[in-house]
Amino acid sequence: MGKVKEFLFKNTSTRQTVLKNAFWLSAGQIGSRVLRAFIIIYAARILGAAEYGVFSYVLGLAGFFSIFSDIGLTPILTREVSQKPERAGNYFSTTFVLKTGLLLATALLVIFVAPHFTDIQAAQALVPFAALLIIFDNIREFCAGFFRGKEKMELEALLVIATNVAITVFGFIILYRYATAGALTLTYILSASTGAIVGIFVLRKQFAKLFSAFRRALVSPILRSALPIAMLSVVGAFMLNIDIIMLGIYRAAESVGLYSAGQKVVQILYTLPAILATTLYPVFSRFVSTKNKEGKRKSIERGLAATVLIAAPLAIGGFILAKQILFFLYGAEYVPATLTFQLLILTPLLVFPGTLLNNFVVAHDAQKLLIPYATAASIGNVALDALLIPTYGIAGCAFATILVSVIYNGGAYRIANTLGTFTLARHTKKIATATVAMGVVTATLNALGIHVLVTIGISALIYVGLLYLMREQTLVEIKSVLPM
Repeated sequence: MGKVKEFLFKNTSTRQTVLKNAFWLSAGQIGSRVLRAFIIIYAARILGAAEYGVFSYVLGLAGFFSIFSDIGLTPILTREVSQKPERAGNYFSTTFVLKTGLLLATALLVIFVAPHFTDIQAAQALVPFAALLIIFDNIREFCAGFFRGKEKMELEALLVIATNVAITVFGFIILYRYATAGALTLTYILSASTGAIVGIFVLRKQFAKLFSAFRRALVSPILRSALPIAMLSVVGAFMLNIDIIMLGIYRAAESVGLYSAGQKVVQILYTLPAILATTLYPVFSRFVSTKNKEGKRKSIERGLAATVLIAAPLAIGGFILAKQILFFLYGAEYVPATLTFQLLILTPLLVFPGTLLNNFVVAHDAQKLLIPYATAASIGNVALDALLIPTYGIAGCAFATILVSVIYNGGAYRIANTLGTFTLARHTKKIATATVAMGVVTATLNALGIHVLVTIGISALIYVGLLYLMREQTLVEIKSVLPM
């Protein structure tokens, strides 16, 4: 019991700390995302594609405008707290004061400008309420960013769990009585406020010193370092939400709902690389500041191998079972989105390693090098959506997403490799072998009409079992650190 407690609550080595933080982030993110998935599926079923499309459009606009509420301040906070723990309080206070001004400006933009982005009248009425969602969500994320810098992801897990338990409880209670897009928007606001309140309570001592620990001298260096991240954040949020916005321009709310159904599943999967990237970010930052080239190389190689290990079976298995997954989760009304979902489920092959590479570049304070690729991807996304959506609908939108993912994540790989030479191919041969074998089993079980959950379970066992028999290095290293 003592070993387990030490593993879960103390930082004793780099490898143990990474696994401890990954455990807590996984427990928080995956466990709570499962809870959130229940409410999303429930809402999509009772609201229908059209009403759910209204909510998805509002959420997409909120995500787009939220890019102005941070401008890269939270990642800078994490990096500086990790590299300069003795000045953590100063960076916390100074960064939060800057963020408060941005949140107020963003709220005004959402209330007075965002409603003019759509002709969907039901969405126009709800968009101003998204300002509250942005404020609460940003405060929660800011608190989480401080915990990451301290490598105390168990506290971040607390925020995430509180937020998603709240959305589940509020969601079922409110939607049971009011099955509308407005009711679902309200549940999101209440859950975000719950996470923000928990974060403020945990960091109450830091907030109590908000003005006394503020340092004007830090404002300029923080903003200089944050500016390239801000541009990347703009592009990232743009690419994440522009599909929904463009669909709202060219298609009806029902199309937005069909697209969002598959997109929500894929975005939940994006949580997995985010957990690993968040866990390794302070590790990268330490190795960069101490000029530890070997530690940096090993951490990025092993991290990338882990992302591919997770992404490969999800992409291949999801592509094969796309129709069955949509039917099981949402019902027959959403089956027409099968091709779209098949295209979107392939993006983890690009996004999973790309998420890690992005943090690797930021740890080097070289984020400005990513801007040309991000800009090209953003312009390409709009152009491709405008070209493909009128003719091919939601499937064309999904295909555009794949192409822009290649542009941006390919650029991130190239830049990261110049900052610290590493090799990926030699770490993924066993993963590729196990994925192909699993794909054959998945396709066979699907052809035989086996229930989708049973097929997923058997496929997962085959995949993990093959990796274990081949002694895949990532599994071996995890086993060596676990308190067994």
